[in-house]
Amino acid sequence: MNNNYNYNKEKKSNSKLIWVLFILSFIFLFVSIKYSLSKLPNTNSITEIKGLLKDFKINRGRKGGNFLTIKLNEYPEINFIIGSVSMSQIYYQEFVTENKLGDSISLFIEKHQYNRKILKSEKIPFPEKYLHKNNISIVELHSKNTEYLSLNDYIKVNQNNNYLAIAFFGFLGLLMLFVGIKHLKYYNTKFR
Repeated sequence: MNNNYNYNKEKKSNSKLIWVLFILSFIFLFVSIKYSLSKLPNTNSITEIKGLLKDFKINRGRKGGNFLTIKLNEYPEINFIIGSVSMSQIYYQEFVTENKLGDSISLFIEKHQYNRKILKSEKIPFPEKYLHKNNISIVELHSKNTEYLSLNDYIKVNQNNNYLAIAFFGFLGLLMLFVGIKHLKYYNTKFR
């Protein structure tokens, strides 16, 4: 009786493990494919915003990276952000020393962000609506005649980040799939 109970318990836990492994593998592969299909901005998909510098500061991210938040007088409720991935490409020290509050700057953002969060002519998608409703990523930043972040640098660093994400999640997905197949073979030989 006890052996039968242990046998059924082990069979059930192995069955659950197989399902979990296959589900995780498909989730990781889905995320990897999503990164591979994501499009980086180009000159046709960005728009320029000009304004007076209201505030700027470096913030510490949850994962240890720093990001820059810029506020403009014209859009006080919007946080224009240069994320931790792009921070390596910006000339932050020059930006801080060459610009004061009230100076005119121009930044470029993606058009869909402009339409969603400034014009409010498009609906903000589900997770972004609740998590980052007032945040807009900067893809290019200029002040007077100085370029602090260029579109090419933004694309280069984010493309490298996408490649790493594709490789990481793709590897995890294939690993979970491989382990799931191994457990399925074990399950079939032991419990069938």
